[in-house]
Amino acid sequence: MSEEVPGYREIGHGEYALQGPDGSEWREVTGWLEPGEVRQLVDEGAVLVLQLCESWVWEAELDNEVLSHVVTAVRSHRLARGKYSGNVIYAPSLWRDQEGRKLVLLAEENAKRKNVIRELRGNYEVLRGL
Repeated sequence: MSEEVPGYREIGHGEYALQGPDGSEWREVTGWLEPGEVRQLVDEGAVLVLQLCESWVWEAELDNEVLSHVVTAVRSHRLARGKYSGNVIYAPSLWRDQEGRKLVLLAEENAKRKNVIRELRGNYEVLRGL
């Protein structure tokens, strides 16, 4: 099995999949998670991936240092309120592969405003049981 370079791959109509180093393909479930949800999903066995600028850390550890960069939607909104906010957070999203395995992606990004988070999160509350 060859090692692939992890990253996003366009799958059509403006949609993207996340490709793992083993060639696995993941589809986004929600574009925002709260810190407690991140902890719960990882504790339940979800793969944790960090996207730091242009590098990827696959099967990362969720330690206190990493978790300190995952903020609530309210905190992110407060950090983003400055005109040129340079506050960097790990924006958490949930992905799923065809086998139903879950992946939590923590992407290094600028803090987000609440309206952006609401759009990223979408109908996740309704979809949670899937």
